[in-house]
Amino acid sequence: MKDLPATNGIEKGIAVKIRPSQDLANRICEVHAMIARRAYELFANRGGQHGQDLKDWLEAESDIVHVCFHDLRESDEAVVLRAELPNSFKADQLLVSVEPRRLIVSGERELDMIVGGHYTAHIEKRTRRILRMHDLPSTVEPSKATATLKGETLEIVMPKVAARGKSTEKAKATSAGS
Repeated sequence: MKDLPATNGIEKGIAVKIRPSQDLANRICEVHAMIARRAYELFANRGGQHGQDLKDWLEAESDIVHVCFHDLRESDEAVVLRAELPNSFKADQLLVSVEPRRLIVSGERELDMIVGGHYTAHIEKRTRRILRMHDLPSTVEPSKATATLKGETLEIVMPKVAARGKSTEKAKATSAGS
């Protein structure tokens, strides 16, 4: 995996709004339907030979959803995702949802692509999509999560839920010592 650039406190980023997971449900269904249609096309173009369904699905997924390098790390206080986004996504083109044990990042961006040969080249609009769903290693507090776009790097900081037992043990130790 490619090393992601470290973010420093000096570099200002653009806030990315964190949305409820219901807002992304339709987008996830649409992307999965596109992948399924493309996988079926690959199957049909091969003459309908069975036994290649996983290969077809993975190839279709790579055709529909663009790969982005990401790094998910956990510290004592938070879970942090840093993702290097392709093609300069803007903050308003990204959808981020944080649940206590799951993170979803989605984005769509229109690109002008040159298609064809030297004499017959033309420009077509193509949609570049990203979609990543991460199961988180710890329970986080969705209402305290922040997402910031710094250049082509998206950083999502998700503070962990405070351990309830620790504060209770601390209070008992304090009252026992008095």
